[in-house]
Amino acid sequence: MIALIDFVSRVVGDIGRFVDIFLNDLILGAGDPLSALLVVVGQVLLVGAVAVFGYAAVGALLNEIGVTLPALGGRGRSE
Repeated sequence: MIALIDFVSRVVGDIGRFVDIFLNDLILGAGDPLSALLVVVGQVLLVGAVAVFGYAAVGALLNEIGVTLPALGGRGRSE
């Protein structure tokens, strides 16, 4: 249980540290808007990929108990 609490506190602290680095070093410090744009686009792509994979994984688990989610690409099973 202590390891879980340490892990969660580390993740929350790292998120705060990322926001601090992003604001102070990339946007305010460097003065290079392209760097900030690249970081934001990279994060959006990463979150999108994780969301699609998570949707597929949850859909596969729910399919085992009989719940069918709509297909993302429209090329699901034809019944």
